[in-house]
Amino acid sequence: MTTNTYAIDINTLLQDDSLNLFQKVLLATDGTVTQLLEIYSGSSIKVKKLSQTIVSDIDNSWLQLNKGDRLLKRSILLCNQNTNLLHAESYFVIDRLPKTMHQQLLETDQPIGLLWRAERMETYREIAGYTRAPDKSLVQYFNMKENEAFLGRTYQIYYQHQPLGIITEKFPVSYFR
Repeated sequence: MTTNTYAIDINTLLQDDSLNLFQKVLLATDGTVTQLLEIYSGSSIKVKKLSQTIVSDIDNSWLQLNKGDRLLKRSILLCNQNTNLLHAESYFVIDRLPKTMHQQLLETDQPIGLLWRAERMETYREIAGYTRAPDKSLVQYFNMKENEAFLGRTYQIYYQHQPLGIITEKFPVSYFR
């Protein structure tokens, strides 16, 4: 996760007049953002994988990891045909995923929310926090200046009453105006 982030709470977010309704919806929803982006942009949304690795021995109390648990770490962009719209970094406990979904995450470029829907997988999402801060590591993927802020949210996904993963999604504050 990024350092130098500035946490904001949901009430501050919802009352922030500098954000429009769609930006607030993207941040506050506990559903998948892929379909919201399709509705907003009027076009299909694709995934561009930036990186994907399997890691272990990460200290992460949110995921209640056992020694030796393997995590799938993904960094992706959600984009339409012309523009990168949103960046997402995720960590999933591989062995807690259904086998078919595990394979699809590794082998395809499908958005995670659509994979869950296709699998008819019942999940629960809990938003852990919101941020508004620059992120120099992401500027190269968006049409923006280095010091401009990103809006972000981090949420945890539960499956069968166990933590399954953590996702942090970010988009430039200047987007979706």
